[in-house]
Amino acid sequence: MKQVALYYPWIYLRGGAERVILEMVRRSRHSYTVFTNCLDFAQTFPEYRDLPNLVVLEAVPLERSFGRVLRAAATIARQRLDLQGFDALIVASEGLGDFITFRNHSKPVACVCFTPARPVYDPVYRREWLRRHPLARLPLSLFSLVYAWLTRRAWRHYRKVFADSAEVRARILAGRLCPADKIEVLYPGVDVDTIRPTFTHDRYFLYAGRIKWTKNVELAIDAFRIFQAEHRMRDWRLVVAGTVDQASSEYVAWLRARSEPEAVSFIENPTDRELAELYARCCALLFPPLNEDWGMVPLEAMAHGKPVLAVLSGGPAESVVDGETGYLLEPSAAAFAAAMARLAITPALGERLGRKAAERAKCFSWDHFVKRLDDYVEDGATPLDASLVGG
Repeated sequence: MKQVALYYPWIYLRGGAERVILEMVRRSRHSYTVFTNCLDFAQTFPEYRDLPNLVVLEAVPLERSFGRVLRAAATIARQRLDLQGFDALIVASEGLGDFITFRNHSKPVACVCFTPARPVYDPVYRREWLRRHPLARLPLSLFSLVYAWLTRRAWRHYRKVFADSAEVRARILAGRLCPADKIEVLYPGVDVDTIRPTFTHDRYFLYAGRIKWTKNVELAIDAFRIFQAEHRMRDWRLVVAGTVDQASSEYVAWLRARSEPEAVSFIENPTDRELAELYARCCALLFPPLNEDWGMVPLEAMAHGKPVLAVLSGGPAESVVDGETGYLLEPSAAAFAAAMARLAITPALGERLGRKAAERAKCFSWDHFVKRLDDYVEDGATPLDASLVGG
């Protein structure tokens, strides 16, 4: 058994990154110690309370303003972890976590990359962010230059990078963060062994996942409004269920204001059990993010036997098979509404797609994901020559 240090700056939500880290630690045949700068037991998955080895470091800001991000980066970069007794360090990265490598590369270092920082490396995200913050174009350009320069130097310490999708691998290569031969696509999974698919449904569609502007939830609401109006489906509902953090409260209020309360229900911060029940009874999942890194929510819906209607870009284009397990659509409310009507009018179609979806979900298992990381730690993370490293 190897001793593995795992670093992720903030564990404070019930999000995809927190789920991946939890599964890595719980399923591994090695022993993990998780280092983080922020740990909020009240907001994240309750299973974190059961993890034996959690180390909370100096706090870093959670806000994403330029000044706060630079402050967080400086704090992370100057930290020195106590890696004595560890065989390897794995950094779970969405951007800032990479800076931990500056002072912590005496052990073999690998990266599980959810995405490099999206404002810098994802042109779709960047374009939408600037549309919402038009006065920030120059500050973002200057910030991106400095950030990219620092990030490339931090990435030099990675011996292996596991990208969670081909989309993320493409962002890494476009940003010239590391050579292609260091990158391996490794898809996070779903717990297919414990989910029992159902192929009947109540009269509602489901949006699940974090409720924040990057998820483009308004597209699902606008599509549902067209679906109801043009196809006379007044007895159908849309359920919007997901994690809401403080920074997204205004966005959620805006979504509620553009929704008819009798037609659109909001369930904030549902438990895993509540989400499972919503998956089991919905007609289909609506997944409207414009360029999602990977997307574990579509996998969860497919494992429950539900078709997925997703935007044709990013990770869902790798997990959803168009016309077989759901539909990959242009990011327009009309396109989503038409696909929703097709499923509502033809229940047999939804069942056929759902059965294919349940089979497709089996291709993405947590056991495969964690085993590959375990094999790397055991076979690939060989000790370093002390004369070649500096700290």
